[in-house]
Parts: sequence; C-alpha cells; structure tokens
Amino acid sequence: MRLAAIAIVVVGAAGIAIYDQYDKGANYQRVEARISGVSDQCYLEKVERNVITKTTWTSDLTRCEVAELLRKEHPKWQGYDLKHKIEVRVVYVSPVDGVSHQSSLQMSYFPNGKPLRAGDIFPVLASKTKADKTRMI
Repeated sequence: MRLAAIAIVVVGAAGIAIYDQYDKGANYQRVEARISGVSDQCYLEKVERNVITKTTWTSDLTRCEVAELLRKEHPKWQGYDLKHKIEVRVVYVSPVDGVSHQSSLQMSYFPNGKPLRAGDIFPVLASKTKADKTRMI
C-alpha cells in the first residue's frame, strides 16, 4: 500500500515537471531583458518539526545586513536561518507586439550566487501570446 502511494506521488511530480518543460517550450520564448531595479530584503526563519506538526517562525523583512547581525548577535534570533526575498524588475521587448514592457520576478537566491545590478542583461522567458507575462528560465 505504501509503495502504491509513493508511486502515485512520484508519477504526479514527474507529470508536473514534464508539463512545466512543455509549457516553457511551447508558450514562451527566451528574450534578453535589462534589469531596471533589484530589491534584496531578508528575513529570519526557524522551522521546528514535531512528529505530526511543523511550526515556522519568521521575522519581518529587513535589510540583509541587519538580519545577519541579529542572527549572530541577538539571543532571540540565534539558531534562525537567513532567507532572501529578491524582486528583480526587468524591461524586455515582447515577442507578441515588439514593444517594450516591464515585469517583476521573485527569487529566493541570486542566480549563480552573484548579485544582480540595475543595467545588467538577464535572460527571461516572455509569453508568446500575452505581452506582459514573463517567467524565470
């Protein structure tokens, strides 16, 4: 019985991954976008797992330097993990109408571990049917 449940979950996850790849190939086109702004904020998170329950504690969003300092120095926040909330605003030319559009992408880490800066070129997937829709590669 457990093996059947595990098999169903694995098949479902594989189906979602296959559809995601199909969707990216069929409905999106890779375009080069110019970064117009980057907002990098951090928060502290602690997850406690019990037998049946899982409890998560988080701080408010703050500058990453402050969050790192709190995690190291303040007794209340020691043992918490540092998490990023990064918003990248990009400008790109849509394959739908050939006009420049703006979009915002959310990430929890920088690609290749390198910070992004305004003015950098960043590849994104732009929708082939909706001019203002993008997604990460």
